[in-house]
Amino acid sequence: MKAFSANRMYYRGKNKTREYLEYQNDIRDELTGVEWPFKDNPVSFFVEVGLSNKRADLDNVLKPFLDTLQRVYEEFNDCRVYYIEAVKRIVPKGEEFIHFSVDLHSSTHIQRKNKDEDKLQQVSE
Repeated sequence: MKAFSANRMYYRGKNKTREYLEYQNDIRDELTGVEWPFKDNPVSFFVEVGLSNKRADLDNVLKPFLDTLQRVYEEFNDCRVYYIEAVKRIVPKGEEFIHFSVDLHSSTHIQRKNKDEDKLQQVSE
């Protein structure tokens, strides 16, 4: 799967662009046969994105990706995403990608985040 920027989702603010529709269809095709086992429970995502442009914003690929998952999985709604961890990698042009894993959300995600914040505070003190 390739990453797709939110900047290219809509034409004149209302109509989905041809590129965005193709992106949604590609993801749907790739995920055909993969079930959504989480029903309407809160979930956590780990997302790794390969981008060829160093100046591309990591957050711009999250919205079209999550919106597309809503289209693919009837049970999924992005309001059920309680935690996202995202990593940006720079790759050669033409090798862009988006990889993800999803799991039921749990308090361990928050505890891990708090431990990371403690490390950041220690470094800055």
